[in-house]
Amino acid sequence: SVSRSGRADQLIAPTIVTADPAALRAFHAEHGDIVLKPLDGMGGMGIFRITTDGLNLGSAIETLNAHGTRQVMAQRYLPAIVDGDKRLLLIAGEPAPYVLARQATGTEFRANLAVGGKGTARPLTPRDAEIAAALGPILAARGLDLVGLDIIGDHLTEINVTSAGCFKEILDQTGVHL
Repeated sequence: SVSRSGRADQLIAPTIVTADPAALRAFHAEHGDIVLKPLDGMGGMGIFRITTDGLNLGSAIETLNAHGTRQVMAQRYLPAIVDGDKRLLLIAGEPAPYVLARQATGTEFRANLAVGGKGTARPLTPRDAEIAAALGPILAARGLDLVGLDIIGDHLTEINVTSAGCFKEILDQTGVHL
């Protein structure tokens, strides 16, 4: 468990990680509008949104799971993405005082800076702080001293342990050296 109440589902959107195409199809059938992501991706690469019509679901699964040999993350689509997502940096289990709010531009639903998203530094919200307090000590105890948490609306969507970026953007906008 990761939340203070002992329930991870209070932090994250409905999510599964699997290489099983049938499980991914069942997840889509249950949630209708979903996002599929590679576990080893970064910068928004390889992320697919599959709406209720299911167009391209099979192709997205085939592309991401490499014939059942690679795990895929499926999450319920969060409409709050229209307001962007936030990168919250944890350093030795403690949250940085600012997040980088990233907003999609043009026809993209992905807000990643690498695909043209615009980043704005903002102070932590109470929900950001709650998520950080729930996960920070656990991640630090596992030796993960630099972690990027991605948050959409009130939900944690990713824990990035290999590419926790956004330091420069926060420094440039706030003058705070993280």
